[in-house]
Amino acid sequence: MATIKSSFGSGGANLVPGGSGGDPTLADALRDVADDLAAMRTALTTLTAKIDADAGDTGGDSDYASTCDPAALLTIKG
Repeated sequence: MATIKSSFGSGGANLVPGGSGGDPTLADALRDVADDLAAMRTALTTLTAKIDADAGDTGGDSDYASTCDPAALLTIKG
């Protein structure tokens, strides 16, 4: 988990390839952000699927997954 301090990037710190410019590196911070986004997307899609499957949701016109689920992530780790 990268802790991004308010001084992140100041004077080029943390932005140098190879990790010689500080910790966390920009690459590490971006990878952690990608993990966080994926976790939040998974939680939201799980929640909307649960609401849609809930027997108590008798409105008939509710399809939370189709209206609330975000698109597939463009930011992924490779």
